[in-house]
Amino acid sequence: MRKVFFPLAFLGCTSLLACSFQMRAGGGANEPNNNQAQPAANQPAATGAKPAATVKDGPVRRLGKRSPGQATGPSPTPTNTATVDPPPAPPPSGAPIVTGATVFGSGTVDTTGFKGNLYWVDAGTTKVPALASMTPVGYLFTKELNVAPQAFTSGFPGVDAARKENFAIRYEAPLIVSEAADYDFRVVAEDGALLQIDGTPIVDNDGVKTAPGEKTGPVHLVAGTHVITVDYLQTTGNVALQVFCKKANDTEKVCPTHL
Repeated sequence: MRKVFFPLAFLGCTSLLACSFQMRAGGGANEPNNNQAQPAANQPAATGAKPAATVKDGPVRRLGKRSPGQATGPSPTPTNTATVDPPPAPPPSGAPIVTGATVFGSGTVDTTGFKGNLYWVDAGTTKVPALASMTPVGYLFTKELNVAPQAFTSGFPGVDAARKENFAIRYEAPLIVSEAADYDFRVVAEDGALLQIDGTPIVDNDGVKTAPGEKTGPVHLVAGTHVITVDYLQTTGNVALQVFCKKANDTEKVCPTHL
């Protein structure tokens, strides 16, 4: 197994996340379960001008400031109010790193991208499992989450090149916000995907699908360093995982980790 030293784009437990963003193999069981974040009281979202294909993710909380007519969303608390790159976290150990390029990532660290924790899941799984309580079988890295709908044939070289179905990936990265703003996040997935920021659920596009599905969620992000987590499930058939974001009064784009 080869050692990998994480760049400044990944968080250290002691300085930013109070151990909520641990990057070490076997740490899945010790990482906090972001799915346990307790939401505030729900309030129906206001009706906004959305494309017909947009599916709102249920009621959202009126915690973020929005212009009249726009849906409101939660306002997660950043782990650090500074908008500088966080210090590096310890490198993963105890599980291999993908050695070749795949649509989901490679073994090359991207200083502005995501770290992916890879897991095997049982056949017949229909929802994203509680990945925080599981131990990764491998790691990979990617600049952005933009896997268009397609067949997946490469497997995960260096971990299991024959594994092309029944797996899950937890992607995590610092999300650096330069100034406070309202955002809409859109997740396209086949099969399931969940997007959280600072442990707060933003988009729920979970569940097995026979074709790519999409859902959106609004959020108000204050300036500082947040943590974005995207959990992805693939059972059988084609794959797809795309995360887009749109700042208020701006155009939508594949979501970077520095807004």
